[in-house]
Amino acid sequence: MKGRRAQILVEVVDRYIRTRKPVSSQELVQVYRHRLSSATIRNELLALEEEGYLYKPHVSAGRVPTVQGFRFFAHWLLAMVETEPKEAGLPMEPQLPPVLPPLPELFRRTALLLSGMTGGLGFVVPPSQEDVEAIGVVLREIRPGLVLAATVSELGVMEARLLSAPADLAPEELREAEQWLSTRLQARRSAGDQPPSLWESKAAHLAYQLLQEIRETPPIARIFVEGWPQLLSELAARSPEWAWDKIHALLQLVGDEVAFLNLLEELRAGQAGLAAHVGLDQIPELQDLSLVTAPYFSGRGILGVAGPLWMDYARAFTAVRYLGSRLQFLLRQGGEA
Repeated sequence: MKGRRAQILVEVVDRYIRTRKPVSSQELVQVYRHRLSSATIRNELLALEEEGYLYKPHVSAGRVPTVQGFRFFAHWLLAMVETEPKEAGLPMEPQLPPVLPPLPELFRRTALLLSGMTGGLGFVVPPSQEDVEAIGVVLREIRPGLVLAATVSELGVMEARLLSAPADLAPEELREAEQWLSTRLQARRSAGDQPPSLWESKAAHLAYQLLQEIRETPPIARIFVEGWPQLLSELAARSPEWAWDKIHALLQLVGDEVAFLNLLEELRAGQAGLAAHVGLDQIPELQDLSLVTAPYFSGRGILGVAGPLWMDYARAFTAVRYLGSRLQFLLRQGGEA
């Protein structure tokens, strides 16, 4: 759909998102300063209603967008965003590499920022461990009998933990253990590796012991989600009871991490940048919700926001695209630090 009718539909959806009230022809004339008469606009609104883009909640009320109407608006706006010239990069950063928090905290903070910037449910899917190149392990003695072991990947420090070690460990033995560990992790060998033989060095036996402890650490969560109260508040504009039902269904959907990640991959199949998924009829939990998603870190991670059909799509697109770029920048810098 193009031309005058498409423009009027965009204006109706835009006005409804701002006011959450049915939109009348007279309101469109006043707000958007139309040269068209109210009668002409009413005829276009009637045609849009017959085509399934709008509906009237009451006989004497203005029009409200349907899922089809919201979907048209989101895709129209997304096309506008994607055709805007993109800046060469992010604003200038300090010369010193950023000091990153632990990766789980970085992902959690990003999800929280997504929620705060959009009023929806922010989520971040980290790159899977299979997609991240292991660099090695750094060992540093804190005091006799205690070492700090930091596992490092191309993302930066994945995890740091204190581990026990022989109190009489020499510096050169610690370096040998560090090299042994790095070689094993880069080779991606399984936890069933054979232990060092009896005639191998004390450092090799220490490294093997540390490797087992490192591998027993639970992996980073597969998805970080923040903003349930914000989303509940947004949905409650329609009805508190309806909002609770939607939140409960979405909690169950997101709670099954494997299923939710598979869903995101299916929705994003063939899409390289920003994507909007509005009112997914085939997924009951998302029939009255919208997802805005984008990849980061060369497509190995996904982040996005879930919100009501009437979400502020312009704000969601801006937040998701900016924070995706920002997260990728921090991960690249952290991996080089």
